[in-house]
Amino acid sequence: MKELKSFNKEYQILISKIKHINVDVKTLVIILEYVLDIVENIEGIKGNKKKNIAILLISKVVENANLEKDNQKLCNIMIEEGVIGDTIDLVINAHNGKLDFGQLVETGSNCCITFLKKKKRKQRVIAI
Repeated sequence: MKELKSFNKEYQILISKIKHINVDVKTLVIILEYVLDIVENIEGIKGNKKKNIAILLISKVVENANLEKDNQKLCNIMIEEGVIGDTIDLVINAHNGKLDFGQLVETGSNCCITFLKKKKRKQRVIAI
């Protein structure tokens, strides 16, 4: 399990690179850019294993960030509902010249749906 050995090392590198960024739902994609750069340099691991490490790193950043509960929930929803994973696929495909416009639309739609679900939940809580 080489990926688990390098996870803490990669996480520490990530933290040092993003210390100037306020972790937030609005900065999650910016942080993902740093994550992908770090994960790309891991040798001996390819494809979905790198993607899984990237998602684990993002999850750990969100988990350890000092976020308001609603903001942390939204970040976790973006991770759990696959928005971050889809964004990773989109970036990799664009990088490899395999950008699928349908995938771009689907990723954007998933992101919008995630935000709409959160807004709808908030409105229900306020209405009660």
